[in-house]
Amino acid sequence: MRGKLPIARLLFLFVFIAILSGGCEKKDDASLVPSYLFIEKIGLNTQYEQGTASHKITDAWVYVDETLIGAFELPATVPILSEGLKKVTIRPGIKLNGISGTRAIYPYFAPIVKDIVLVRDSVIQVTDTVTSYRQGVLFPWMESFELSSMTLDTTAKSTVRLQRTNDPALRFNMTGEPGEYSGFVHLPADTSIFEAVTSEAYDFPAAGSEVFLEMNYKTDNALVVGVFYLSSGMQVQRPLLILNKSENWNKVYVNLTVPKYDTPNATDFRIFFGAQTDEGMEQAGIYLDNLKLIYFNTAK
Repeated sequence: MRGKLPIARLLFLFVFIAILSGGCEKKDDASLVPSYLFIEKIGLNTQYEQGTASHKITDAWVYVDETLIGAFELPATVPILSEGLKKVTIRPGIKLNGISGTRAIYPYFAPIVKDIVLVRDSVIQVTDTVTSYRQGVLFPWMESFELSSMTLDTTAKSTVRLQRTNDPALRFNMTGEPGEYSGFVHLPADTSIFEAVTSEAYDFPAAGSEVFLEMNYKTDNALVVGVFYLSSGMQVQRPLLILNKSENWNKVYVNLTVPKYDTPNATDFRIFFGAQTDEGMEQAGIYLDNLKLIYFNTAK
């Protein structure tokens, strides 16, 4: 995936420090005095058909005149060894699979492009840093649990039901959005098993194209996310990520690209969620909302 080099910021700082320590005559060189950009956060706007505007944009990948300056965790003050009118491009970044060590540009969010006059030894606050989904992004499956007929079915393996809850203390809430329900699973004992799969199957784009699942979740119990698919006429179940306990609602971007990459002939993908009550737990609750399968339209 593009932009998987979070050490860029460190390299910039090392070079910057090395330059500053290179000699007395260089310390007075005005060209070594940086300009600064302050980026507090990046927001997301969505259209109705794109679902929730909930996001977890954690980083800004900053380019000046198409040259990468670095990846910066937000909020960030970005040092730039340049001045004058520049084209500044900010690409929203996320943690792949919720893992801090795998930060990357999220390919489905549009870059934020601004013409900014940089001033050495001055901090300029970048405002209106709001992104949106790019053109050509598809959402073949979304589940917000607002309808009583859910698009997830429990399997024969599951001993518990997937339900809906509208309890304000339990469901996902986001200011300005009308959602009143979230998905809910109650695991009452050590022997409880939960497994649910999408009602429909989906054909992922060809190898080389990225596929993601966006989801909000809260859980007292480990939760597995993965896919079923057909390969050479056989059904394969492939776990891809284990989500750890989260007392508060969280957002995660699950990378579903791998099965299509290493099994190019795979078809009929179904997304599944699974759990078994963790050892020592008498009961547990799992909450889901705003599930989005997302990839680019690759049709020519």
